[in-house]
Amino acid sequence: MRSDLSKRGLSTMNALLIVVALGLVVLDAGYGVMYYKKVKGCLNEQVTIETGTPVTIDLFVTEDIPGCSFITDVSLIDNMVPGTYGLRVKTLGIARDVILDIVDTTAPVGEPVAQVLFQDDLPLASDVVTGVSDLAPVTIAYVNEMTVPMEGGIYDVPVSLSDPYGNQTIVNVPFDVTADTTAPSLQVPTCIYAFIGGSTSYLENVTVSDDFDPEPVVTVDLSQVDPETAGVYQITYTATDAHGNSVSKPSDLILEQMPETSLERSEVYGRSADVLYNTVLGGEPVESFSQVEIAFRIFDWAYRNISYTGTSDKSDWTIAAIDGFDTHTGDCYTYYAVCRAMLDVAGIENVRVERYPITTSPHYWNLIKIDGQWYHCDACNFADTSGFVFMQIDSELDHHHEFNAATVPATSNVSVQDRLDFTNFTMNDIEE
Repeated sequence: MRSDLSKRGLSTMNALLIVVALGLVVLDAGYGVMYYKKVKGCLNEQVTIETGTPVTIDLFVTEDIPGCSFITDVSLIDNMVPGTYGLRVKTLGIARDVILDIVDTTAPVGEPVAQVLFQDDLPLASDVVTGVSDLAPVTIAYVNEMTVPMEGGIYDVPVSLSDPYGNQTIVNVPFDVTADTTAPSLQVPTCIYAFIGGSTSYLENVTVSDDFDPEPVVTVDLSQVDPETAGVYQITYTATDAHGNSVSKPSDLILEQMPETSLERSEVYGRSADVLYNTVLGGEPVESFSQVEIAFRIFDWAYRNISYTGTSDKSDWTIAAIDGFDTHTGDCYTYYAVCRAMLDVAGIENVRVERYPITTSPHYWNLIKIDGQWYHCDACNFADTSGFVFMQIDSELDHHHEFNAATVPATSNVSVQDRLDFTNFTMNDIEE
């Protein structure tokens, strides 16, 4: 009986122990669940940061829990480069896996640099912004295609600042563009002499300049010229710059029959320069005289130093000029040729005029350009003349000087005879 009671008591105790043990297990499991929840609740399992942000444990731990640390060596992560990294951290003694995303969402910054420029001077995009800043390399480019020449005017030109991660800032840069609207400056000779069948340098003594284009193109229109027929033709020079601005000026081409013989012009000009500088101007610097004064002295010297004989070699003016300087004799063609040689050396434009119609004999004299106007000048010293003709206009010529006006440039229509001083070889100024 007692033995049975003892057995029942032992069974009850075992049952109580089992119940207690089960209770402890349940309590321990509940505490474990609570602990797991606490560990999980204090942890950010995925964190996103901007480039340049330091990687610290507090990014992942939401509560102030001691002993939290990285298991992964985060010193190996370059926080300046976007990317996704898997890390291990330890919180409350438990190792956990977390994810770190490093991103760049910040656009570059920069300030515009206002531009004042000519239409051909397109600057680099990198030169029109300043203070450019970003954690990543920045690409600077014009938003729209920019070509030269640009249109003149004032514009806001958009410039893009972009990084490799798709961030972009548009900076509007003020452009004040000056367009080239001015035609070149063109100077051409009033008259050009040429021979039928000969070669002619039409660009000799032509000067051209432009405010922007260093080399404007000069063309010559010869469409009105009959290259087989002697005569006076109008040709047209046109200078065009790189932007299409152009200017045209006319010139007279005097086309003559090729002479059978002629002299090298360098020989003629060398001889005439010696006479002009040392005798006609008396050794004084040419800069001391005006064009009127130089021309005045040339015609006076020819009038006084060449004797009229009524004959000359008219095969070419160069031959007649040298004969005049050598022999101091000749006819009207000699006077014309000697004066032409010295006028050429002095840089005074001149052309030959011929009598028309021819009544008894041919006659030749000079037309010279002074102060932009053409005048008749004739140094010929023959029997029925008193003094030489100097700077006369058409209406002042005598019967010896009939000519075809269509063959030479138009002369001035304003007389200057009352202003000329034939003693001192000067011309008085116009009275106000």
